[in-house]
Amino acid sequence: MNTRNTQVLTRFNVSLLWLLVFFPVATLLANDIQGLYPMDSSLRETFLQEKNYVVETWDNSNGLPQNAVYAMGKDNTGFLWLATEEGLTRLDGSSAKVFDQENNPQMLEQTYYTFFKTTSGIWASGDRSIALLEKNIQKVVDCAHITENSWIRGISEDEKGNIWISNREGQIHLWKVGVFEELDYWKPEGPLEMLSLFHLGNSQMIAGTTKGLYIINYVTETVRLISSEDFIGNRIFGTPENVFIANPEKGIYRLGKDFNLQLENAITELRDLNLSSLTTDSSNRIWASSTEKGLIMIENGKVSRFYYPEINNYPVRKLIHEKDILYLGTHGKGLVVIKPAKVKQPNHPELQQKNIKAIFSSDEQSIWVGTKSEGVYRIKNRKITSISTSDGLIQNGVNTIGANKNQLYVGSTSGISVIDVVSEKVINQITQDDGLASNYVNAILGDSEARVWILTRYGGLHYLDQKQQLQKVELPAKFSNTNFIGIMELKNKDILIGSIGQGVFRLVDGKFAENLILPLAPGENVIYCMVEDQDGDLWFGSHGGIVLYSKGQFKRIKKSQGLKSQSVFSMTRDERNGMWISNNFGVQYISPQELKRFKESQDEDFFISSILYDQSHGMPNAETNGLIYPSALKDATGKIWIPTVEGVGIIDPSEIVLEKQPINFQWDELVYGEKKIPIDKKILIPAGENMFQVSFNCIDFQNPQQYTLFYRIGGENNAWLPVKNQRQFFFNGLKPGNHLLEIQVLKYGKIESIQSIPIEVEAFFFETKSFKILSLVFLCLLTYFIVKYYLNIKMKIDLETQVNQRTLELRDTNHQLKQAVREIETQNTTLKEITWNQSHLVRAPLTKAMGINQLLINYPKYAQIGKSREELEKEMLTALQQLDAIVRETHRKSENLGED
Repeated sequence: MNTRNTQVLTRFNVSLLWLLVFFPVATLLANDIQGLYPMDSSLRETFLQEKNYVVETWDNSNGLPQNAVYAMGKDNTGFLWLATEEGLTRLDGSSAKVFDQENNPQMLEQTYYTFFKTTSGIWASGDRSIALLEKNIQKVVDCAHITENSWIRGISEDEKGNIWISNREGQIHLWKVGVFEELDYWKPEGPLEMLSLFHLGNSQMIAGTTKGLYIINYVTETVRLISSEDFIGNRIFGTPENVFIANPEKGIYRLGKDFNLQLENAITELRDLNLSSLTTDSSNRIWASSTEKGLIMIENGKVSRFYYPEINNYPVRKLIHEKDILYLGTHGKGLVVIKPAKVKQPNHPELQQKNIKAIFSSDEQSIWVGTKSEGVYRIKNRKITSISTSDGLIQNGVNTIGANKNQLYVGSTSGISVIDVVSEKVINQITQDDGLASNYVNAILGDSEARVWILTRYGGLHYLDQKQQLQKVELPAKFSNTNFIGIMELKNKDILIGSIGQGVFRLVDGKFAENLILPLAPGENVIYCMVEDQDGDLWFGSHGGIVLYSKGQFKRIKKSQGLKSQSVFSMTRDERNGMWISNNFGVQYISPQELKRFKESQDEDFFISSILYDQSHGMPNAETNGLIYPSALKDATGKIWIPTVEGVGIIDPSEIVLEKQPINFQWDELVYGEKKIPIDKKILIPAGENMFQVSFNCIDFQNPQQYTLFYRIGGENNAWLPVKNQRQFFFNGLKPGNHLLEIQVLKYGKIESIQSIPIEVEAFFFETKSFKILSLVFLCLLTYFIVKYYLNIKMKIDLETQVNQRTLELRDTNHQLKQAVREIETQNTTLKEITWNQSHLVRAPLTKAMGINQLLINYPKYAQIGKSREELEKEMLTALQQLDAIVRETHRKSENLGED
């Protein structure tokens, strides 16, 4: 068997020994107990009158990892911590968070056995490690080398923040700045076992051992024994101003000013005292559990015992009494929280576990309570009487109750029973035989004109006049089969009637005046109740939520807009004009401020702030009853009575609305990837973490449902959105940059506070503004260079094109020039030829012709030439013809030269 199992077995054997010692005496005491409730009258008033306490259980079905609670305590932020075999649990009043080795690897042990509250938080001790609990696990200290073959028995903290740790072997060590050092001047004579440590202040620590009590002064480094050596200081508890020491053999002692021990209560009256559970409250009363049954309270030496049937079979190991709340850490039932009920129940067993129907208050201030199957009860002067079929009641099932003077009218599915209020005798019956349209009576109302209105099925709209004559209201034929279920009298004495499927009817002077159709779907058009407020506006409770009729306009509040249920069975105004609404989930309170805000709002998605009161507040059952009249009652004292399927709930609005308790709001934890980081003043999200979770808590153990939460992110320009029941926000893809997460907390419709936390989402360099600016500059430069390159390329191409084109043109021109040169050369040749011809060919015939012509002119002188004049003329003509031929040929060549 390993050391840990040996230690656990040792603890078990010690506990078993105590049980064996105390069991016979405790059994004798238990046999003397009368009843199951506290014997102390003052606390009986606080917790048990009219069953005015509620029991809330936290176990492995709703948040705890296991049902055996070893230790319990509240840290400095207000969280309640529990130690179980399967880890630590942190509670805020509405949710539980488990800390174990699986999801918190820094924990060195799964099970912690004792808590020690210090200014730093709660130090939880296991066998060989300690953990500091303050909102989360702040640190874990490995104590293995100071607890070898032992375990931790006590922890305390001095003014300097040094942690004192004692083990079972009697050693004391100090943990300073992450280093352990043994208290070298702690040298008791002989072996002893350390049992407890307690810081007294003024540089003094008190140590409880199996061999006396010791005062340790850690400034002078002195140790003084203040008791006999055979004194067992099993547990030291209380405050530095009021220190108590429990001795298992003698009782409970108070530590005096001079360190003298004064016996407060002898063990003879506390044989069943569970020493490990001893604690004190803010009034310096001592609280503890019994090893057998119930709780023990000691005030000024007087012992009172409390017995709650809900925990009869479960030993209480640890307890805390704070204000009016008892926190009980049990073995087998987890955490049991006992607190005063905000919704009371009548102190009449006859009404408990009964299906309650109509509730009515008569003029002499009696409360008449109708049931489903046991007739009607009357409560007057704290006494209760009943009337059933055995007393002449027509039927034990009661749908409605009304009255006129001293006559009470009880409606059922078989007709109406008339009861004389004074004698409580049934004096008459009214049925179909007397003129009712149906025996199924839905509602009865006595109005200010001494008329008694009776609503039934099948178009039954009747009233008894002042002469007790039954009159039927004439209605249009289309309403002949309408079921009428609700009724009220307006301030102007008009009568409003609610129906199933046909809206609301208004009667003036007993006659039909108007049928008002509400903006409801066919399945929603069931008008259970009606209320006229201080402004004269009308509110209708229906199967489709609440409908407001103001200044000729309709507005609705639906389940999606904050109502807990689609059906609204009753609406009751309190003295402060707040509205109390009964439905399938309990009673919902809407403050006058919130009603006004709804009236003035133009938002179609308006979400109404409210508080729900259900079984956790003392309601006998969250399922309230509808289709009855009245379905709620405000009595002469302003208290509101609500019928449920298992009894009556009584609400005192003056007590509830006047509650003033500031909200304890705590930002909790940031989770992204595999990391969990406690939230301090700012949330920093590393670059690349697109998904993360932000959690928070509203710590409230009295009434955690009294708050309505809204949130927004991004500043005042964004709308507030309802939070509903979640206590975490999940973000995905929040843009890099700075954001502000805000939570608006409303209490009774008023803004209690606005909590905010900045969120900085870091960006990769490519997501930063600088990168974007650089990217923009780079893009501009790139664009510039691209454009420039494009233009250069285009210019080059254009230039090349132009060059090629010019080259082609030049080539053509060169070719043309060459051709022209060739042509010119040809022409030159031709011209040369012409010139030559002119020089040679033309000159010969021309010269000849000119010579002949000269001869002819001077012919007589040249007779000797041997030719006649005719011959000369012929030769001249021939020469001229030759010249003409040459000229023609030259002309031809010159013409060809021009064409070329």
